[in-house]
Parts: sequence; structure tokens; C-alpha cells
Amino acid sequence: MKVWISILTSMVFCLSLFANKDNNRLYLKPKTIIGVGEVRLSEFTNWKGNWNPIVFRNVKAPIIISPESLTDTITTLYSKEFGGETSFEVMGKEGILLPRTSNASKKELEDSLWKALSLSNQNGLGEMGENFRIQSEKESFPIISGTSPVWRSLGRSLHPGKRLFPLDFYFEGKLVHSESIPFLIEEKKKAYFTTKEIPAKTVLTENDVELRSFFSADSFREFTEENPVGKTALNGFLPDTAIEKKQVRTLHTIERGQEVELVYTTGNLLLKIKTRALSSGNQGEEIPLLNLATQKTIKARVQNEGVCLLEER
Repeated sequence: MKVWISILTSMVFCLSLFANKDNNRLYLKPKTIIGVGEVRLSEFTNWKGNWNPIVFRNVKAPIIISPESLTDTITTLYSKEFGGETSFEVMGKEGILLPRTSNASKKELEDSLWKALSLSNQNGLGEMGENFRIQSEKESFPIISGTSPVWRSLGRSLHPGKRLFPLDFYFEGKLVHSESIPFLIEEKKKAYFTTKEIPAKTVLTENDVELRSFFSADSFREFTEENPVGKTALNGFLPDTAIEKKQVRTLHTIERGQEVELVYTTGNLLLKIKTRALSSGNQGEEIPLLNLATQKTIKARVQNEGVCLLEER
């Protein structure tokens, strides 16, 4: 009974192969990524027949396949399995099988990229964590066995932020595959941090801030390394917040561009003139003002907010 089943199965396969000559025509894919274990014909060609033989096992390095060699291989496999002969036509150009049989860990990716970046950077990066640090956003990455991986498009300088780094795989001196891996780049920076909650419009004191070092991937925010003591917080701060340059400012009694009332007294006569401040100044300081009526410049002393006093000379 088993013999008859085997014969019938063989007849079905043979009939499916010989039913149409075009059924024996298949296309070889230019590149196929494979895993561990068996590699069947349909994995790297467009073969859809019932007979789907195992062509390779446990591939450890890339295999280059020509249409001619594949034709010979599957013809031999068919002959061994069914005992008969048939012809196959393999279309396409040369193909390659790329085995992914191992993984690079997160740390291995980071160490490998850091080494490549250090070699390409014109100013030198120093040790990891000295001025920059990088973090792979992938916990592991499948490596193509039997190839030489090379990082590409590294640039001559490093900037903080998220970035994709292309990793090229070479086999026998030729590029066979490329993939990009996302990394987070952080730069070591210095900035003043708040030591407690700071309400808006507070003039900062030594007890309010301290200078700290930290890593940041933000390349757009400008943190202040200049001591902000004496400057005014333009908005409120929570404790342990890095202070940006735009968030603090030295405020004056009168700010440049502000409309100022110029007061002039002589005897019992009191004159008030509308002017505009041409520079900033604090109480008691002399600043230039523009007379809005005559467009002439006048120097006057800051008396209080929005008011300057013209003194007799």
C-alpha cells in the first residue's frame, strides 16, 4: 500500500511539472536574506510548484548563485528524488543568499560605531562619555554572517540628536547589503540649574542656582553657562531645571525702545515730553532719549519706571 502511495505521489508531482513547460521556468531573485536551517527553492526564486526541495542547509556565509549552477542543482535534486529527468529554465542574473545567523548586542553596536566615529572625527572625540555618548535604539541587530560590516556617512564632526547610521556589509570586496540603525547622540554640556522653585519675575541670587554638567541630545536649546545671578527670571522654574538663555534677562528701570515721559521743571513751570529710550538704564543713570515731536536726542537721568528727569545744565 505504501509503495502505491509513493508511486501516486510521484505521478502527481511529475504531472504538475510536465503539464506545462512554463511551469519549469523560474526566476532567481537578486538578493535573499535567509535565517538558520533549511533553505528551500521557493525562498530565493519565484518557484510555486508542489515540489519545493531543500537546496541549502545551515548557511554560514553568503552564497553566490548563477542561473546555470541552480539549473544543474535542481535538475540533480529532482532526478535523485523521482528517478526521472526533466528540464528547468532559470531566468535572471546572478543571485546571492545572505545568512543572518547571529546578532550584535546593543553594547557591541555602540562600541563599533564609537570606534568608527573616533577615527573619522577631525577633532577627536576622546573616550565615550567624555564629551559625547551614543546609545543604540535597538537592543540587538542581526548581522549577516561571513561579511565585513563597515559604518558609512559618519561625517567629520558629531552633533547631538537622533540619527540613522548606515551599516554596509561587504563580501569578497563588494557591497552586498546595507541597513540603517538609529542612534541617540548626547553631548556633554554645562548650564545653571535652579536649586528650588523660582517664581516668575524673581531676581536670581546665589542660593537660587548652581552650575552643573549634564548630557543632552537637544541641539536647539541654548543653555546659559554665564552666571545668571542678578538677572530676572522671565518665567517660573521648577527645582532642578536647566536655565535657557532666553529665560533670564537683566531688567532695567527703563528698557531700550520703551516710551518714556521726560519731566523738566524750571521755577513753577513743569513740562512733560513724550520720548523714546535709545538705551536701557537703571535709576540714577543718564540715558539718551529721542524727542518724538522734534526727533532730537536728549540726555536725561532715570528717575523711576517710565520717567526720566531733565536736569538743568
